Amino acid sequence: MQGYVHSIETMGLVDGPGTRTIFFLQGCPLRCAYCHNPDTQKRVGGQLMTPEEIVRTASRYRTYYGEEGGVTFSGGEPLLQGKFVYQTLKLLKAEGYNTCIDTSGFGNPQYYPLIMPLVDTLILDVKAFDQQSFKDLTFIDGFEIYIDFLKNLDHYGFDGQIWVRHVMVPGLTDSKEAMERFVRILRPIRNKVDRIEILPYHTSGVQKYQELGIPYRLEGVEPMDKDRAKELEIYANKLFAEDLRKERAEQEQRRIEKFRQLKEHEVASPDEKAEMFEILRGLPLLSDVDEEDVEAVLSEVIVANIKAGELVFKTGDAPDFMYLIYEGQMKIFVNTMDGEEQIFYIYRDGDFVGGLNLLVQTPYRYIGQALTDCKVVVIPKYTFDKYFWDSPVVLRSVLVKSFERIRWAEELIQRLSTSNASMKTAGLLLKLVKRLGVETDDGIRLELSMSREELGNYSGLRRETITRKLGEFKELGYIELEGSRVIIVKDLEALESYVM
Repeated sequence: MQGYVHSIETMGLVDGPGTRTIFFLQGCPLRCAYCHNPDTQKRVGGQLMTPEEIVRTASRYRTYYGEEGGVTFSGGEPLLQGKFVYQTLKLLKAEGYNTCIDTSGFGNPQYYPLIMPLVDTLILDVKAFDQQSFKDLTFIDGFEIYIDFLKNLDHYGFDGQIWVRHVMVPGLTDSKEAMERFVRILRPIRNKVDRIEILPYHTSGVQKYQELGIPYRLEGVEPMDKDRAKELEIYANKLFAEDLRKERAEQEQRRIEKFRQLKEHEVASPDEKAEMFEILRGLPLLSDVDEEDVEAVLSEVIVANIKAGELVFKTGDAPDFMYLIYEGQMKIFVNTMDGEEQIFYIYRDGDFVGGLNLLVQTPYRYIGQALTDCKVVVIPKYTFDKYFWDSPVVLRSVLVKSFERIRWAEELIQRLSTSNASMKTAGLLLKLVKRLGVETDDGIRLELSMSREELGNYSGLRRETITRKLGEFKELGYIELEGSRVIIVKDLEALESYVM
């Protein structure tokens, strides 16, 4: 494994926090009109280095890094060499280095989920704020690609801080209106943005174009006035701060509205809540509540009656509540890019969702919908923080549930990656046996709250296919069907043979 490195700066002070070693990688697809290093644009060039050589080079200067410093990958566009960057970041993080990537978001997306969890700071270069300007300033029509990159950073697993940079070109982005558009496109990542910088356009790289025989596309454009650039930088940061304040106010209003809606669904009297709570205290999640706190907890939680088909939460909802199912069933799903519904989990009595969201303060990334009429205990964040946060029992319960969901996800991936519909259907039935199965004299009885279409969504099959396979399994004597909502598993061993 080797990567193309254009050059190395050993004591960088501006490309990331603290003092850093900066590796400028070769290759960039954008070819920005103001690029002052056009010799980095070719994918091949410079010197070949292995990830181990990168780490050895960085180690020579580690004593200068201090608490904040570390290693930065710049370019060019470092994400073009995704595999090399990933392998190198793995080694750096294993050695405890602080890492930074200076990127425009144009590379090989298959490596983004591997790279982003290993990055402490992203320096995001924002070229322009609309499609036409982006096309005018770069070599490609890629504004939407950039916006998608921003929107998916959470999905890729990035959990660090972001520095945003923009090179301001006179006559193109040097206005308050441009700064307003600038701040608007940062909204998907604004909770991670730590700094917004405006870099004034300069002409110091023009000579390189002459030496390389490349036409300079901004010929005649004067350098950006530094004082005006600083003035607009201050304006952009002010707008950004106001945007954050408005977002917090909107989130608080949404929380209040959500609380009001849940309160309207509350049906349990204080005595009924107390009776339910005593039953629920048999669960690990609530068993650690001190006796003296029970009354206070009961006064703060909501017992909501959620009708079948109603949403409990949706993608993007703030982590303001966690939900414990007292009675009924809930499905957890996402809508895929092709418009299909993919069910991840079916939760029932005693299950909970949202504990990890409260612990790490991440929004919900999926949708929760009642499959049947449900009674749901809603625990507000402030109640969780006050009575559950320090409980080892609660934390262990959240971890156990998280690992359980990881296993479910692994099984789901295995089912969906299997091309054989019989294997998918058998795997689904075995999953339902574990979750819902009741032993009877006639076999293992599955009383379903899901339609055939939802069963298909759970197994990665079309409704017609799951219906056909269930019919085939019935003919083979593996199952019996009672209407559309009851399946009796007659031959568990036969089903297991499909997936073992």
